[in-house]
Amino acid sequence: MTSVTPEDFKGALGSWASGVTIVTTKLDGLVYGITVSSFSSLSMEPRLILVSLQDSNHLPHMIRKSKHFGVSILAAGQEGVSAYFSTSGRDPAPAFDGSFATENIRTGSPLIAGAVAQIDCELEEAVPGGDHTIAIGRVVGATFDATRLPLVYFRRAYRALNMDGQWQ
Repeated sequence: MTSVTPEDFKGALGSWASGVTIVTTKLDGLVYGITVSSFSSLSMEPRLILVSLQDSNHLPHMIRKSKHFGVSILAAGQEGVSAYFSTSGRDPAPAFDGSFATENIRTGSPLIAGAVAQIDCELEEAVPGGDHTIAIGRVVGATFDATRLPLVYFRRAYRALNMDGQWQ
């Protein structure tokens, strides 16, 4: 049997173009969030989504305790927001960096203003998945802006599409 190297695994997965999402929560007056590439719809009835969160991060523990989380699908031009949430070594804090605004829909999870879409969830279930936790969220609020273009991540670089679906 052939062994799959970490480089081959990352290279193969990096070939999947995906939107850039920020997953956030608020617990005991502290907010925290991370950039997440593993995000998907799960069910229409009931309305469920899932995100995959590395267990070594603060977020899975905080979501289990808070019982809610938000997902912001970033817009083209929000690379700086993604970079902030990708920075390792951050700890939960009373507020995020002041260079971007947040807003709330229902649960209190902060959602990124100006995003293509925002999804507010109550935690339905947290399932172990190797060195990750799969957080399943019941959608209790959702908004989107059809005029904004998505920020896309492909082969370790941010990309953007135009309204015709062409790379910019």
